Amino acid sequence: MNLEKERKIEKCLLFFPPAITNKKLIDINPAPPLGLGYIAAVLENLGVTVKIVDCLMDGWWDRKEIGSNLLRIGLSEEDIEKTIEDFSPDMVGVNNIFTRQYKYAHEIYKIAKNVDANIVTVAGGAHPTVMPEFALQDENLDFVVIGEGELTIEKLVKNLSKNVNEIENIDGLGYRNRDGKIIVNPKTTYIESLDSIPFPARHLMDIKKYFGLAESHGKRRCTRFSPIMTSRGCPARCTFCTAYKVWGRKYRFRSPENVIEEMKELKYKYGIEELLIEDDCFTANPQRAEKICDLMIKENLNLKWDTPNGVAAFALNKNLVRKMKAAGCYKINIGVESGNQQTLDNIIKKPLKLEKAEEIINYCREIGLDCGIFLILGMPGDTIKNMWDSYKFAKKVKMYSPFISVATPYPGSELYQICKEKKYIPEDFKLEDLYIRSFIIQTEDWTPNQIKSLMRKGLIYLKFHQALNDPLSFTKLVIGWLAKVCSGKAPLSPLGF
Repeated sequence: MNLEKERKIEKCLLFFPPAITNKKLIDINPAPPLGLGYIAAVLENLGVTVKIVDCLMDGWWDRKEIGSNLLRIGLSEEDIEKTIEDFSPDMVGVNNIFTRQYKYAHEIYKIAKNVDANIVTVAGGAHPTVMPEFALQDENLDFVVIGEGELTIEKLVKNLSKNVNEIENIDGLGYRNRDGKIIVNPKTTYIESLDSIPFPARHLMDIKKYFGLAESHGKRRCTRFSPIMTSRGCPARCTFCTAYKVWGRKYRFRSPENVIEEMKELKYKYGIEELLIEDDCFTANPQRAEKICDLMIKENLNLKWDTPNGVAAFALNKNLVRKMKAAGCYKINIGVESGNQQTLDNIIKKPLKLEKAEEIINYCREIGLDCGIFLILGMPGDTIKNMWDSYKFAKKVKMYSPFISVATPYPGSELYQICKEKKYIPEDFKLEDLYIRSFIIQTEDWTPNQIKSLMRKGLIYLKFHQALNDPLSFTKLVIGWLAKVCSGKAPLSPLGF
């Protein structure tokens, strides 16, 4: 696009793109697009007319086979084109969270330019944040908003009516200059006062259409649910994670009072009964988390809530856990990652002691609070023997159904750099191959097939001990799984491969 041409942005169309998933094990679930809601709220404050389109939710039953084992789920290209034609936007933005789905984000940029070459196209989300140069190789894409987007999009919209020299000064913006060269302004500034950000524009989401979904970032207890985010940034340096690329290393948080005001809006304006607290580090500041819980109790909100992204277990204490339960929390998830302390310390580099995790898990069980754990197998440098310690830890704390991921080298992570440098991933691998069951890494210590074998043996190991210690729950689990198999809603293998 011609950066020197004045462009008044009066209408903006924001998309969450369609997605691909494995046919036998659908690993994507719709949820109200919180990120787009924040951007929409900022744009509305600038006087821009905004529409949010969740292609995944709106086209949830529009499924197209791609090859022998993949499905494309979401609105068709024809539906997306008609949406753009009907709304006639000046700007089209796409939230491309997952690297695996990047082609469908670029599909939207192309459609937008085909409808009207003057439409300004903007990419945001984790994928273009970690690979802005790659994204901007697509000539249908004009700008990449890197990381936290509210300030950047505000400055971009304001400055599109000015000359290129202004755009060159926008923090965290990628674009092509007048010579066609890709320029990426580094992200150096993050919003210090998160209370200054308007609440997400949920009135643009038609959130009722998400109610009643069987699963949305985990299984829900209530029909009427909504995600909420109360903090940003993570000080931990886990080698598999890319969240810091989006939110930064510094932990920033909203005031408890500001959080409660949004919760009141959700309850009384939208009739929400359950919250998904999507923070990476909700409990990193225990005093603040306790105050939020205290205020939820004081205001008699009676909301159920879950922590599907996990909590900072290293900062948890019994008093906080007890208050979380009293405030309506029915489950906490703990990113244990490995049952071997050396692996945690030296390979994953997570600031967690297993004794601490065990203490919190046991206390949750004592007070009747559901608890889950996340584990990762297949980290370079780890051994099969040490990976077995994860299953032994799960057995020790009686977590017979942990959520187990296979290490995946997402661009932007230290894990990705290690794998590229040591050639642990094939040279011809595709970005679409990156998901938590891809088994893409192979090291001198083990092969993908050995990791698969470990997972099968580990599952049998845990279910055997569950049968010994809790036969009733084990029987219910097997009956439930068999019922899903018979109805075609679950794979024959409990592992999904």
